[in-house]
Amino acid sequence: MTVRPLADGDIAQVADLYWKVLRGRKGPHPLVVESFLRELYFKNPWIDSTIPPLVSEEKGVIAGFLGVVPRKMCFRGEPVRIAFGGNFVVRPEFRNSFAGLRLLRTYMAGPQDLSQTDSANDVSRVLLERLGFTTILPYSVHWVRLLKPTRALAYGLTHFSERPWLPSLQFAFTPICNLLDRLLARFAGSPFSLSVSRLQGRDLDVKTLLGCFAKFRNGYSLWPDYDASSLSWMLGFMERMRGHGENLRKRVVYDDNGEIVGWYVYYHSFGQVAEVAQMGGAKTRIKEVLDHLFRDAYDHGAIALRGTIDPQFIGDFSDKNCFFTCRGDWTLACSRDPSFLQLLKNGEAFLSRLDGDWCLALNC
Repeated sequence: MTVRPLADGDIAQVADLYWKVLRGRKGPHPLVVESFLRELYFKNPWIDSTIPPLVSEEKGVIAGFLGVVPRKMCFRGEPVRIAFGGNFVVRPEFRNSFAGLRLLRTYMAGPQDLSQTDSANDVSRVLLERLGFTTILPYSVHWVRLLKPTRALAYGLTHFSERPWLPSLQFAFTPICNLLDRLLARFAGSPFSLSVSRLQGRDLDVKTLLGCFAKFRNGYSLWPDYDASSLSWMLGFMERMRGHGENLRKRVVYDDNGEIVGWYVYYHSFGQVAEVAQMGGAKTRIKEVLDHLFRDAYDHGAIALRGTIDPQFIGDFSDKNCFFTCRGDWTLACSRDPSFLQLLKNGEAFLSRLDGDWCLALNC
């Protein structure tokens, strides 16, 4: 069995693996899967021939695949390379042949300064830890803010149940849920009420977002190194692939003096949980940025918000009635230099879902 870089001629087999094994779908894969794989692994702006996506091959059959996307970052001002692994899948009949282990070990042996994933599930987390990865708890904590609690409860019951009649029941009770949500938000001291934000908002463009990164990364030891081209590609890719929602909303917020104090980027689909890719801003004004984000998502039909938390702001999120969980989408890392792992454990990295493999997903 051979482990080698992904080639264009492998795409059809990898797309089939992705569709049937990783996504659990039946029938032939749609052509959009092949387009997704080609753009992600052959057209991303960080392509590095020394850190390629990998396939495991046995007699012309692709037994397994590990998508690897390099990212450029800065460690205390010096350039470093981080390789994010994702879309890890092995054909069932080859799982006893160590195809997956060979893929992971080849990936770990690459020239990158840090190997990382921000989308490991419970099964892959155990495997990665056995190979030498470390779970980075500060970047594995997710926050959730309920905006419409009874709608969110009904959505959860439907989303995690296999009973076919529940969606119809949820639709029938939507007016009652809406009424209850409005009543709950009006109670004095209710954790579901929304504060009126004093900030103003406008659409966020690439130039402004790059300025936000430079302005608000003080106090961090590791941060992503974007330019206008790479950031434009990534945001465009997210909008086209719709990996975590129908719409990608990008906003910058500023005060009465016109000074930018924060920003946010999130996916939203009407009547569902909105997924926050990134939010940030001035450390003293994070609560105001959150108020603006919550109201914006509410006005666009979200029933709740979810994202990963910057460890520095956990108190601000708690004060704004968010609760926290560590279920799924684990961040794990491995490096030959222990200083990288230590700074991640200390929460010194200016990292979000925008900077790993979570955002490079396909909705299909």
